Order: sequence, then structure tokens, then C-alpha cells
Amino acid sequence: MKLRVPALVGLFAFALLGGTGCNSIRAKMAFKDGNKVYTQDKFKEAIPLYEKAVDLNPEMTEAWFYLGSSQQGLYRPGKDTPDNLKHLDDAIHSYEQTLQTNKADTPNAKIVKENALGALTGIYAEDPKKDYDKAKQYAEELIKEDPNSARNLFAMANLYERFGKIDEAEQLYQKAWHAEPAGTTDKEKSDSKQKACGALAAFYNKPLWDGRSKFDEAIGLLKQCADLEPNDEKGYYKVATFYWDKAYRDPTLDDKKKDEYADLGLDAVEHALKINPQYADALAYKNLLLRVKGQVTQNPKLRQEYFDQAATLQKQALELKKQQADLAPSPAPTH
Repeated sequence: MKLRVPALVGLFAFALLGGTGCNSIRAKMAFKDGNKVYTQDKFKEAIPLYEKAVDLNPEMTEAWFYLGSSQQGLYRPGKDTPDNLKHLDDAIHSYEQTLQTNKADTPNAKIVKENALGALTGIYAEDPKKDYDKAKQYAEELIKEDPNSARNLFAMANLYERFGKIDEAEQLYQKAWHAEPAGTTDKEKSDSKQKACGALAAFYNKPLWDGRSKFDEAIGLLKQCADLEPNDEKGYYKVATFYWDKAYRDPTLDDKKKDEYADLGLDAVEHALKINPQYADALAYKNLLLRVKGQVTQNPKLRQEYFDQAATLQKQALELKKQQADLAPSPAPTH
């Protein structure tokens, strides 16, 4: 009889451990099933599967994150109904649980933590949950995770920008631009540098300074971006798009300045087409820039010439896009 109590205790402990292990396996299976429908944007189907996973294993930080992402995926901005707002409240709860359960002890766990912090920063940066202090709290935690990450710096800079703290935003965009580019290969580092440069240029191109942009700074940066990859036509194409946007949309410019910007845009787009003559988007913007020149010239004959050239280029661009679409490989069948 004396042996029966320890034996029962041992048996109970074995059953408990077995049950715990079984729950862990079931949680992983539910998580895996959730991922299958999540990747198809079937968030309603994913939610009960992720809920099952965290019920079985409340410490499963990845399941908490994807539960939050699914709940946020059902939220529709601007729809002020109780059901819609609940999706956002549920997402916040799940992201907070992600942080509480996350030990950040593996590279993947660190990524999940940063993604949760980024999601919460974004939620509190916009209506209906707009709250500067909360958004800043999560953004600062995000920066602490990796102070030199351009992605994290962009999140904080974007937050400052949204709340009208333009000087602080500029400092962080500048920091991202001057930081050592992320990546292990030259291609990854180049892409990181281009992204930081483009983000700062886009920031300068917004009317954030007494209703005006810092266009000269923006275009100067884009030219630097293009010169970083002199054999990449996309950099020069982007310069051209900025010149067109300025010439076409800025009502403060006189016709002479519009014509000047159109010429500078044409120089950039010609550079892009010299690298890649089959660049359909560049042909389309060359058409748009010629139309600007046609609109501002006082010479009727020259105006018609610009418009005729533009129409020809527009047709070429459309035909080229169609040809390229026809030659593109078909997507692989899904099973």
C-alpha cells in the first residue's frame, strides 16, 4: 500500500506531462492550419484556428501575432460600427499578448516582436485610436530593438510626420539615409540605400513647410539615388516622375518654370531610355512631359508638334506594355 501513493503521483505527473505535450502538438497543428488560410487572406477562417492555438498554448507568441494580424485584416478604416471597431480592439489585445509572451530569444521571435510593435505603432498613429503617447511608446520600443534599422527609423519618422513634428521626422529620415545600409549582399545593401534615399526624397516633396515642399532637396536626393546605380534605369525614371509631378501639379509655377522642369524631366527620362529602350513606363512619362511643354508654349505649331510626339509615345508605351504582358510567364498553378 505504501507504494501506491508515489505510483499514483508518478502516474498523474506522467498524464499531466503527456497532456501538456499533446496540447503543444495540437496547438502547432492549429497554427499550421491557420497559416494555410491566412496566406490566402481568409482571415475569418484563420481567426478560430489561431484562437485554438493560443487556447492550447497561451505562450505561442507567433500564433498571437497572426491572430492579431487576422483581426486587423478584417477591420475597415472609416467604418464606425461596433463590430468593425471590435476587430481593431481584438487586434490590439492580440498584439499586446504577442509582446507579453515574446522572449525575443531567437531571430524569428525578434522579427515577430518588431512586427507587433510596428503594428501597434501604426494603429495608434491613425484614427480611431490616434494617440501620440501610445504610438510613441511602441515606436521607441521598436527603435530599441534595432536602433540602426532603416525600417524602424521609418516607422518612428512616419509617426512624427503624422503628428506634425516635422523637424523630428526629418532628423530620423536623415539618420536612415546616412546609416550603414542593411543587408549581407551588395544588392541588398544597395536596395536598402535606395529605399532610405527614396523615403527622404518623398518626405521633402510633401508640402510640410508652410504649405510648400522642399523640392530642390528632394530632386537633389533622387539624383544621388540614381547615381548610386548608374546602370539602373529606374533611378533616372523616378527623377523624371518628380519633375513631371512638379511641373504639372504646382499651381505656383509660371509657364517658364514649368517648361524648365519639363526639360529636366525629359533629360532624366532619356537617360533611363538610353539604359533600357524598352522601358514602357519611361516612354509613358516622356509623353506626359511633352504634353506639359505643349501646354506652356506660345507657339501653336510647336504645341502641335509636342502633342503629336506625345500621342505617338503614348501609343508605343501601351503597345510595349501589351507585348511584355503577353510574354510574361503564366503563374504557377495552385493545388
